Amino acid sequence: MAILALNKVSLAYQERPVLEDCNFSLEAKSKCGLVGANGAGKTSLFRLLCGQLEPTSGEIITSRGLRVGQMEQELKNHQNTIWQELFALFAPLHELEKQQKLVNRQLQADNLPEAEQNRLLLQQAQLNEDYMEQGGLTYQSRIRGALLGLGFGEDDFGRQLAELSGGQRAKLALAKLLLSDADLLLLDEPTNHLDVDALEWLEDFLRGLNKAYIVISHDRYFLDRTTEQTLHLYNHHIKLYRGNFSAFKQQSQAALEADRRHNANLNREIERLQGVIKQQKQWNRERNLVAAHSKEKAMAKLQQQLVAEEAPAPELHFQFKAAPISGQDLLRAEGLAMRFGDNQLFSGLDFTLRRGERVFLLGPNGVGKTTLFRLLLQRLQPDAGEVRQGAGLKIGYYDQVQKLDDTPDNLLDYLRNCYPRLTETELRTALAAFLFFADDLAKPCRVLSGGEKARLGLLKILLSRPNLLLLDEPTNHLDIAGREALEQALQSYDGAILAISHDRYFINALAERVVVLEQGGLTEYCGGWEYYLEKRQQLAAGLAGLNIAPATATAPASATAAKKTAGREDYQARKEQAANLRRLQNRLQKLENAIAEGEAEKAELENQLAAPELASDYQQAAALHSQLQQVQQRLEEAMAEWEQVALALEEAEK
Repeated sequence: MAILALNKVSLAYQERPVLEDCNFSLEAKSKCGLVGANGAGKTSLFRLLCGQLEPTSGEIITSRGLRVGQMEQELKNHQNTIWQELFALFAPLHELEKQQKLVNRQLQADNLPEAEQNRLLLQQAQLNEDYMEQGGLTYQSRIRGALLGLGFGEDDFGRQLAELSGGQRAKLALAKLLLSDADLLLLDEPTNHLDVDALEWLEDFLRGLNKAYIVISHDRYFLDRTTEQTLHLYNHHIKLYRGNFSAFKQQSQAALEADRRHNANLNREIERLQGVIKQQKQWNRERNLVAAHSKEKAMAKLQQQLVAEEAPAPELHFQFKAAPISGQDLLRAEGLAMRFGDNQLFSGLDFTLRRGERVFLLGPNGVGKTTLFRLLLQRLQPDAGEVRQGAGLKIGYYDQVQKLDDTPDNLLDYLRNCYPRLTETELRTALAAFLFFADDLAKPCRVLSGGEKARLGLLKILLSRPNLLLLDEPTNHLDIAGREALEQALQSYDGAILAISHDRYFINALAERVVVLEQGGLTEYCGGWEYYLEKRQQLAAGLAGLNIAPATATAPASATAAKKTAGREDYQARKEQAANLRRLQNRLQKLENAIAEGEAEKAELENQLAAPELASDYQQAAALHSQLQQVQQRLEEAMAEWEQVALALEEAEK
């Protein structure tokens, strides 16, 4: 059953078309991705669907009572805590709780008539049934699960909204939408500000969601895991494809090639008929003119069968060219330690980057990845340890925050000041390759969009000809076409790459080594994203042992990896084993602490449930019982994991 449909919908701003004669329908529980280039009109479509805009023509048809939810742009109740902001979503349950308390008090009255008592008991039973059906026993655990899943800690629950950063506000707005009672969720770039763990939680949440959603995202890995159909917005039109992003790419390419073959065949026949018509007209006899007229009618029919091929959107086309060859070791960090106030980011950190390597640095938000980059760049001084840069090293650094707000120059002047030796023709050619054309060159840098700043930052690096690229979230603000162009450019780059990214598709395309920064230090995986996932799953299951891959789980082959010597592989294997040992020890200690805390929490809840005054308070007893079950489940899971990790640690120590 369709819950929403567009019928010949068009939208224009000041006579500039955004959508033209768009048609599609969405079924209940649809899991749909919305893709298209930046500026194609994706956000405008969302504004139409939630009623913030009216179409220029056509109609939007919705099922009766359809509730459409969208992420809030601004959280208004700044004095609310994080918990209060989400708790307020469940106002109907709060009203039921008040009614339950009132009925419970009335039942405790002395000398209550039997008829009134029976009425109140029936009302109490109905209230309890409604409360459970509407999720009253689980809504607080759902709030807690959403906050923890999106990267908030228990200590954050009591923080006021006024204290939150922009990224934390965006995550809270996402949590509000996910927990809302909307029938159709409109998710606009929900993966922004999420680390890999939070991304995986969100993917699992959406796959299990029993309602419809449309998601705008440039994260291709996320789209593949969370969508079952894809809306493509292109040249003001919308087309619905069955399948996730990868399926859409195959289908759209196949459809495009089929249209081209169809048109090529028709054009050959049209060209043949044009020759026949010309020849018949040259003979200029009556029967020839009749034949020419007949062929013209046939040609007109063929021309009507031609498929209108949409003009391709402008795409990035560029290549990184490395500077002269450097020494073998580009960067070496030994014993690095860094603290900000009371927050110890890391200590005793060792890391080496060699010529030609492609390494990705992963880890949760706030663990210190960008700080480590700045230490490697020698823009920060460590509290302990040292960083040594190799001979002939030339670094191209892409900062995820492109600081151009205070730059008075326009685009052309900005690049001219950065690279005074380049001619204006060279600068204009480079800008055009990054989709900055004549009208853009006089644009002040401070007014550039996020995507334009990203392209300008990449262009600066390209012109500097580095032999090492340090890339901090380079795919942020790039659309899918831009990300694909960047991947292609980096795949042909012959220098070294050290990158921070949450874009798993991007990591999978390029990584030869994955380094994870956590509170316990660095853990290295000598392979790409899929290899890292496999090893992490083995560790989680307690099967990692010495962390040496079984025969069926080797790292992906590549031209660079094939050149590594056996000594290099042994060295990396030893480092990985030592890092795995530290990780197991840290995990075991955390599990022991969690078990101790869980036992204490369990005892406290059991004491509360045994209190005599709780016997007549069904609501409180049910809530405490639900908490006790959750604590018991966490304890059992922690104990089971402790046994697995203890066995793995014992084996590793051998």
